Amino acid sequence: MNDQPTRSIPTKGPGRRFRDLAVLLPCLGILLLVTPFVSIFTHSGHVFGLPSAIFYVFGVWAGLIILALGLARRANKANRS
Repeated sequence: MNDQPTRSIPTKGPGRRFRDLAVLLPCLGILLLVTPFVSIFTHSGHVFGLPSAIFYVFGVWAGLIILALGLARRANKANRS
């Protein structure tokens, strides 16, 4: 009849917490990279001859990657336990 295995979605414990954080991470990225917020940093300042907004955007991008990596590692450790 129904030969498909059911997937259990954790409702409590570290699995759900990491899943919630994984959902919030892209939301944080969108919030930090929307045009009105980035425009705060688009003043005429330059660093090494480049506009400071470029450093802001790539800094946020690198920070999100580092946060995702740390979240993935902690989620992996929690799933092993």
